[in-house]
Amino acid sequence: MNKLLEFEQPLIKAAPKLDHNQMPLFQTLVQYARRDVIPFDVPGHKMGAQMNPLRMVLGDMTMRMDVNSMKELDLLSHPQSVIKEAQELAADAFGADHAYFLVNGTTIGIIAMILAAVKPGETLLVPRNCHKSVMNGIILSGAKPIFIQPEVDLHFGIAHGVSVKNVRKALNENTETKAILVTYPTYFGAMNELVEICELAHERGVTVLVDSAHGAHLAFMPDDYIDPLTAGADAVTVSMHKTGGSLTQSSLLLLKGNRIAPERMQKIVNMLQTTSANYLLMSSLDVARREMVLFGKKRYRELKPIVMDAVLSIEANSNYEVLKEAYVEKYFQQSYDWTKLVIRVNGIGFTGFDVYTILKEEYGIQMELAEGYVIMAVISSFDTKESIDKLVFALKDIEKKYGKHATIISTHVTTSEVNKLVLVPRDAFYAEQESIPIDQAVGRISADTLMIYPPGIPLVIPGELISNEVLNQYHYYCQTIGSVLTEAKEANHIKVVKE
Repeated sequence: MNKLLEFEQPLIKAAPKLDHNQMPLFQTLVQYARRDVIPFDVPGHKMGAQMNPLRMVLGDMTMRMDVNSMKELDLLSHPQSVIKEAQELAADAFGADHAYFLVNGTTIGIIAMILAAVKPGETLLVPRNCHKSVMNGIILSGAKPIFIQPEVDLHFGIAHGVSVKNVRKALNENTETKAILVTYPTYFGAMNELVEICELAHERGVTVLVDSAHGAHLAFMPDDYIDPLTAGADAVTVSMHKTGGSLTQSSLLLLKGNRIAPERMQKIVNMLQTTSANYLLMSSLDVARREMVLFGKKRYRELKPIVMDAVLSIEANSNYEVLKEAYVEKYFQQSYDWTKLVIRVNGIGFTGFDVYTILKEEYGIQMELAEGYVIMAVISSFDTKESIDKLVFALKDIEKKYGKHATIISTHVTTSEVNKLVLVPRDAFYAEQESIPIDQAVGRISADTLMIYPPGIPLVIPGELISNEVLNQYHYYCQTIGSVLTEAKEANHIKVVKE
């Protein structure tokens, strides 16, 4: 390897089919950026030709690596050389037949999977606690969604994955189903029995799509975790930027088997993605893949006891409770991803939103999210004992300074039912609409999406009936986090289908 491109070498090399020391796209991009090039192509900053605040902060090399597609750097929409090689390495790393680089985030991958698997009017089984991008994919595809109620955890105030029992019931009641989309792991780390779900679906000729936005690391864990492709999924989208170490907005779409033709998937991805793909994002996927293959298992093996010790320390002599695998297995028959550190904080008399804010403002600690009862930290292979110890100290200090002897309980923390779907989402999206005060919307058909972000799970989507429970949840989140994302311009209004 070029002396300028030497990086940390693994203590124990992985043994995949291909040589994962190589980073064909990243290495070629670096070499091009170091050449004496006079650019008369886009982007207009001309490889950072003029000193400005962006170049001062990002540095010369970053600006020189932000370039346009050309022969030696390949073309994402029609890969022939270094991008093709990088995608083949990514596919090999995950055990896929094909991999597609995504520069518009996992959102595009999820929409592409749906468009590739179902046609207008065809049935798609979906967990109701899926991400907004799934809802958008349903609208764009014109598919008929059948929502499956996930396992609701009233103690932690969150939802876990859909059960095999509920999937089997949905498949039996909807024999025309073309595809099922499963979230694995969930945002909070639950992993249902995906192997059995894939077997049930495939017995009926149903394609299995997996939103694994928060599971890019699963294929590189030292434990006996089953990643989605190993479980039998046909198409999987992973957010490499979330837990795999690539730059924000870079993801992978993985394909295995013959239920979806790779040419069709490439065509759909090209329809959705920009034709000006960002090379910094794409090359970061190349680097992250190498790091995960060569060092992932070692780093996670060393990190796990640190996290387990932190769990014990957080719970010791406190009213905190950490979500653990034994708990999820016992009550919901699902496994659990320990890299999602979900901490129940309502036992100290605060909501998750309160503790989230205190950690940020008083301790400089940025958590991934807050819910009514919990906060969550995402652990990646880049975390250290020092960073985790700081979180443990802050939590103990918060309880010592501010803890109350009263547990907060609310009926609005998590929903216990699936909203009634009256119209196919695409029909509601295109229907004549009007904006009305949300307090007057009970019994009306939503043409809008009400969403809390993160995690990006809608309270209501186009085509669903607005119930009292939706209204109560809306007000609960407005009071606790300040706002709920909506498409209506006026405050506390919602767009509904005009009667």
